Amino acid sequence: MIEVVERIGAASLAPFWAPVAAWTGLAVAVALALKLSRGLHPAGGYRIRQAILFALPASFLAAPWVSALGLPGFALPASSSPARDPLTSTVPAGLSWDTPIRGAEVPPTPGAGGAMEGIIAPLPGVATCAVIAFAVVRLAMLAADLHRLRKLRSAAPRVSDPAANALLRGLAGRLGVRRPVELLEGPPDSAPLTYGARRPVIVVPPALLDSPDSLRIVLAHELIHVRRCDSVWALLECLTSAVFAFHPLVHLLRRGIERSRETSCDAEVLAADIVRPSRYAELLAHSHTPTQFPLPAVAASMSARSLTLKQRLETMKNFADKDLTLRQRAGIALGAGIVCLTIALAGACVNWTKEENPAREVISEEDPAQVMERVDAEAGPQRRHYTIPQLSDESISYYYNGTEEDVLKELARLDVQVQYLQEQIAETSATLDRLAERAGDFEVGTEEYWTYLGESARLRERNGLLRSMRTERVRMSEVVKLEYETQKRLGDGARPRNPATADVF
Repeated sequence: MIEVVERIGAASLAPFWAPVAAWTGLAVAVALALKLSRGLHPAGGYRIRQAILFALPASFLAAPWVSALGLPGFALPASSSPARDPLTSTVPAGLSWDTPIRGAEVPPTPGAGGAMEGIIAPLPGVATCAVIAFAVVRLAMLAADLHRLRKLRSAAPRVSDPAANALLRGLAGRLGVRRPVELLEGPPDSAPLTYGARRPVIVVPPALLDSPDSLRIVLAHELIHVRRCDSVWALLECLTSAVFAFHPLVHLLRRGIERSRETSCDAEVLAADIVRPSRYAELLAHSHTPTQFPLPAVAASMSARSLTLKQRLETMKNFADKDLTLRQRAGIALGAGIVCLTIALAGACVNWTKEENPAREVISEEDPAQVMERVDAEAGPQRRHYTIPQLSDESISYYYNGTEEDVLKELARLDVQVQYLQEQIAETSATLDRLAERAGDFEVGTEEYWTYLGESARLRERNGLLRSMRTERVRMSEVVKLEYETQKRLGDGARPRNPATADVF
């Protein structure tokens, strides 16, 4: 089970968590700049906040296009385990008599680092599974909201008052609403709300139908929602916030979008000179009283709970007489599009790669001699490169490119290993000699005798393994020396098609 979770986490790092991390950094920067901006019309804040939110799913949708177009990516280096040396990883300093020698036979030793690794490794997978579960729950809640709206639409009677319908048609023509809008009578404890994409409806409580002045203000506010298709945008926002419900910034953006949506609508109602600011403020104060009817998140409503009356009154005071021109609306749309596109492309270009050591470029599909000729031609005469074989216990594992300094370091490393193994062989042989001298002190069949035999067998096995490892290192050193001397003497001349080491074994 843990392995499955770890695989899920490893598979989700590049396609999911990396774009989310990139979006978070850029979204925080833009949101802070938006918060510090002064004099920005609430309609601008509304669209820019929407652009930041929609850039998150857009980054995932844009990733295949970025890859297909060959746009440059931003590599996030992932930690990778460095290649261990065969000797230093199997024969550490302070080797005890009971420590196995060969790397293939040494099980991983648990320690503080291993325990911490075991705790941290499954965390990305656990987080990914939690994200999926949270998203499923939130999507189910969104489906319940949509079902409640569908039931409300089927149960709410249509307003039959000719005066109310005439008022709706007149305001729709004045505010530029071309789609037919249906006026419904909601429950007594409901708040005014608007929803619907193809067939928008406005639901008003029965009390408003008895007050033509208040109904005029409410209808003007809700018709602006209809003109801007705010219910469609609200549905898209709810879908995005449901899928990424784990992210706290998504919730903050949703609340900011809801506030900007209503304050910008208030400003447009006052700028259209439909009602006096004082009368509009009185109606807002009345509509902010809590109702028993649950307000669905996918509907645009004049009574948004995330917005305080003080915020709405301040916005009305600052922007009541500032009607947006066509050029300003186009500028807001263009700016929001640029913000969305920039953040989405940045998230789509992020990928997760492992850092590679250029000095150890593996050559497996191309002839080593041809690769070395190309490398030397690119590097110039000042810095020659050599094809260095990397050997396993039985044959050549692979070749990699290295400078003369790399060759000398490799030879020095092998010499240190040979010297270390020689010292261990001498120490083991001396211990065996001491045990052989005491062989007569143990009576056959006693516990001390069997302990002596077991210790002697372990020491002889250890000595054999050490000698085998020393022979292997000596052979590796000779092969590297042969390759190095051969390539050095060839100089700029033709290189052999097959390395000399390929015929050694």
